[in-house]
Amino acid sequence: MHDQSYYVHLESLKDFVRELETQIHAMSKPDDFLSTLGDHPLLFGEFGEAGSLVDAHRAAVAEMRGLLEQVRGAITFAQDVTTTVADGYEQADQSVAGDLHQSGSETGLLDPLLSLLGLGSGGSHHSGGTDA
Repeated sequence: MHDQSYYVHLESLKDFVRELETQIHAMSKPDDFLSTLGDHPLLFGEFGEAGSLVDAHRAAVAEMRGLLEQVRGAITFAQDVTTTVADGYEQADQSVAGDLHQSGSETGLLDPLLSLLGLGSGGSHHSGGTDA
């Protein structure tokens, strides 16, 4: 088995970014629910502890919303970092491929290999299967 310590699968990084986006979107439902909990008046009754129950309830809702916002922030940060890393690797790959194509075109040594890979003269090759 060869060393894969620097191996990066760009499509997997992009899949991860999409999954993080899904997670962020999914968090809107509990956030909406918590918003409604805080908006409705609580009808605990008219007894001594009712006021402190209302205060405790509102504090718990506010704390849950704060925690949810922290999680959303962490996921957004992970998404931003992963996107930056994926974009960097993709640009580096394109740069190396362009340099190889340029070098091979000057010497003619890479023409058979480039043709085999679909990178022959006048053609273009886009790895990853998605348009940027």
